[in-house]
Amino acid sequence: MSKRIAILTILVLTLASGAWAGMVFTSTTTSEGGKGAQQASSKVKGWANGDQAKVEFLESGNPMMAAGNYLVTKDGGKEVFLVNPKEKTYAKWDMEGMMQMAGGAMKMMNMKFSDPVVERLGEEPDGLVAGLPTVHYKFRTTYTMSMSFMGMKTNSKSVQEEDVWSAPKLVEMALGIWLRKAPPKLGDENLDKLVKAEMDKIQGFPLKRVTVHTTTNEKGKTEVTKMTMEVTSLEMAAVPESTFAIPAGYKETSLFGGTGEEGKDGENPFAKLMGGKK
Repeated sequence: MSKRIAILTILVLTLASGAWAGMVFTSTTTSEGGKGAQQASSKVKGWANGDQAKVEFLESGNPMMAAGNYLVTKDGGKEVFLVNPKEKTYAKWDMEGMMQMAGGAMKMMNMKFSDPVVERLGEEPDGLVAGLPTVHYKFRTTYTMSMSFMGMKTNSKSVQEEDVWSAPKLVEMALGIWLRKAPPKLGDENLDKLVKAEMDKIQGFPLKRVTVHTTTNEKGKTEVTKMTMEVTSLEMAAVPESTFAIPAGYKETSLFGGTGEEGKDGENPFAKLMGGKK
């Protein structure tokens, strides 16, 4: 009897071990509207275990996020890498660097934001998303944007309305590399700070997000874009540590071209994405 108890104890400890705990999810994102009534979609599969996460792109129209590429973190998202199995390379997912490049473009066009207002319009328990109970949040962000470039000046007003269904029971920090509470930064320090302050009040992580952005120019013409992200499946599953490891032999590169920190050789996928020099 004691032998059976010992075996059962070992089995329970093994199953409870963080090395084999975790979850697996799939998520889809669709966008529509904008110039030419464009429509795009993407699909990912993710694995998470505490501070570790991996998000693989299954379908995407973004060359940087081509099918098979994936994001991975082992420290709750403080440091994230983009891995390209086809090229056997990996690069630091440098969001600050990307924002600096975007900020440079904004300065060239004298882009300025004014009259920012961020409101939390609602917060109440709602139904299930991917099998988990959620809290439904409603936000509205408004601002005015002016731009001056090569003698041309424009002025427009933007209203962004967001519905977020978040699961308070989800606490794995690494989920934030994909299931982000706050939307991508706009590049204005004051406005981004206001948005973050409100979005940080969301408990858990979003399982569904619907964002409708309406822009009205000085002539009264409006343009509406809609983006929907939804986790379509989520389950607890055994996720081995090897899931989050960058394979041995992969070469470190840079998102901005080159190898590692040098940035001298090789293709620049980010610049290619932005229509710049390869």
